[in-house]
Amino acid sequence: MDNRIKNIMGFLLISAFLVFVSFTKNEQGKRSVKSVFVSIDATKGDAFMDKDDVIDLVYSRYDTLLGKSFHSLCLNGIENLLKSQSSVKSAEVYVEQNGSVKLDVELRKVIARIKPDSTPGFYIDEEGFSMTWQTKYSPRVLTITGHLAKYNRYLKDTMVDEDIATHFKLVNDVYEFAKYVNKNSFWKAQIGQVYINKNGDAVLIPLIGNEEFVFGELTNYKDKFDKINRYYDEIAPKLGWNKYKEVNVKYDRQIVCK
Repeated sequence: MDNRIKNIMGFLLISAFLVFVSFTKNEQGKRSVKSVFVSIDATKGDAFMDKDDVIDLVYSRYDTLLGKSFHSLCLNGIENLLKSQSSVKSAEVYVEQNGSVKLDVELRKVIARIKPDSTPGFYIDEEGFSMTWQTKYSPRVLTITGHLAKYNRYLKDTMVDEDIATHFKLVNDVYEFAKYVNKNSFWKAQIGQVYINKNGDAVLIPLIGNEEFVFGELTNYKDKFDKINRYYDEIAPKLGWNKYKEVNVKYDRQIVCK
C-alpha cells in the first residue's frame, strides 16, 4: 500500500470520526434534562447559600431546567450567574451522561467582618476578597467596628468617609491580622472584636477579662501578641487580674498599663 492510499484512508477515517462526533453531539443535544443536582462542599466554605438558594437563583433567571433539551441550555450563562454572587468562590455547570445537570458550587470562607455603625458592612474571606454582608447567615468571625475612617490615615480621603471599603490600608491590615489570629487557636477564641478608637488606634477587646489592649495599627502583630502574653504570664498574676482596664502594647519594647 503506497503512501497515497494510506493518506486517503487516513482522511476517510478522520472524516468518519468527525461525522460520528457531530452526530453524537446532535443526538445528545436533543435529549432533555431529567434532573438537576446541586453540590456544595460544606467543609470548604460558609453556609451563605444552600441547595434551595442555588436552584431558586437559577430558576429565577432561566425558569426550570427540567424537561429542556440539552441543546437549549445556556450552561455558561448559568455558571456566570452563580459566579456573580459575592458569596460564591467558584462554580461549574455541566451535563452528565444520565441526563442530569450538575451545579458544583464552592462558597467563600470568611475570616473577618468590617462593620461601620451605619451599615451592615462587609466580609473579608480567607483569600482577601471583600464580599457583601449576607442576611441568611452570620458566621462568628473577628469583627472590626468603631471610628473606621480614622484608622491611622496619613492623607485625608473623603471617599473613605463615604465608603469604608475604599480604605485599602484598613482592609489589607485587617486581612493579614485576621489570617494570623485564625491560625492561632488561643487568639481566635480570645479576640472577638477590634474597636477603632477616636485616635485611629485598634483596640482589642477579649471575650474573657476586663482589659482592653491598645494595639495601634494592626501590624507587627507577632511582637504585640508576645507582649500581651507577657502581661498574662507575668504582670497580671502579680498585680491582679482586675487592676488595669487598658494595656497599651503599641510602643516598641513597652507595656503601658492604666
